Amino acid sequence: QDAAPASGTPISCLFQCFKMFQVNVSFPSGSGETLLLPAHSKVGDLKRLAQRSLGQGFLKLVTAEGRVLSNPEDSLEVAVEDGGYLTAVAQQVQVAATLGAFALWCCGGNQVVTWGNADEGGDCAAVQDQLRTAQQVQTNNGALAAILVDGSVVSWGHPDWGGDCSPIQHQ
Repeated sequence: QDAAPASGTPISCLFQCFKMFQVNVSFPSGSGETLLLPAHSKVGDLKRLAQRSLGQGFLKLVTAEGRVLSNPEDSLEVAVEDGGYLTAVAQQVQVAATLGAFALWCCGGNQVVTWGNADEGGDCAAVQDQLRTAQQVQTNNGALAAILVDGSVVSWGHPDWGGDCSPIQHQ
């Protein structure tokens, strides 16, 4: 029978409630950190802690089986084993610009962030879901185009500058 502290909660429950999850995160070079997080943490919590601990703002975390941890809302307990090993891959940030807007992304980073004049590519909301697999972004004076992992192209910005490629998307 577990002894109960003054609160009436059994000690074994207190230990389970505060269980820590250990994950070893290292770069391919071998340098890295052992990170401790509460067991109820999410992949996004792990990624932020790894970014701070390793001093890299843009990381991709990969399991020993080669699976990329890409959904920040996934439960850590489901995504990786306690005491498991992850490889941290530093991602190079890319920036592209039109005359009035900017786009920032990391190849394989699942997101393109834009700002500036919406008519010149500063608003990619209409195509944001498609940009999750952007490998490269090219620009001209008033539009941006992303080459996706499957080889297709999506564009946004001013239509006169090529910001709407939907009429030829099927080609």
